[in-house]
Amino acid sequence: MEEKKERTIEKARDYFHKYWYRKTSLSDLINEIGISKPTFYNYFKNKEELFKMVMVNTYNEFQYEFNQRARKSTSAMEKLDIFVRTYSWFLDTYPLYRDLYKPGNDLLPRWLKSRISKDLFAEGLAIIRSIIEQGLEEGIFRRNLDITASSLMIYQLITLLLSNDPNDFRKSNGPEYKIDIDTLIKMLGEGLIVKE
Repeated sequence: MEEKKERTIEKARDYFHKYWYRKTSLSDLINEIGISKPTFYNYFKNKEELFKMVMVNTYNEFQYEFNQRARKSTSAMEKLDIFVRTYSWFLDTYPLYRDLYKPGNDLLPRWLKSRISKDLFAEGLAIIRSIIEQGLEEGIFRRNLDITASSLMIYQLITLLLSNDPNDFRKSNGPEYKIDIDTLIKMLGEGLIVKE
């Protein structure tokens, strides 16, 4: 039964990435997945609950990819660089997360209130905290950093800056905006690194 539920989540993830949450009818989704309505309701209370499971499943891809890339990192600054680049890769690979932040999305407030969302936020925050603690141990980050406040600010800055599309706010005839990952990493580093 668990295997069938996992396959359902995988198929739903592909479907949500293709048609997005708001454009997906439950009937179409169930047909695409290839299960019966009773089976669907045996696994999930509703479409939103399935969506939350898809979000967890998708976020696990980020965690796995980050852990694989960070294995060979030699410093906290390199690990921070890997975190930012992996999060950017994640949003490009799985646009469902970025779509949550589009203006007018009615799902975002409910998602942010969910226990799952809070758990995923805490996991990401813990990664950044461990990076800052490593940098302090290495002596490359400023000793007067408030670890808790710095972790929160850096994590929020990375996730919100990369999750939101700045072009949603540009003028119709204005130039396209692009977040430059190298500039972001440099700015983060300048705020953390000890000045000689």
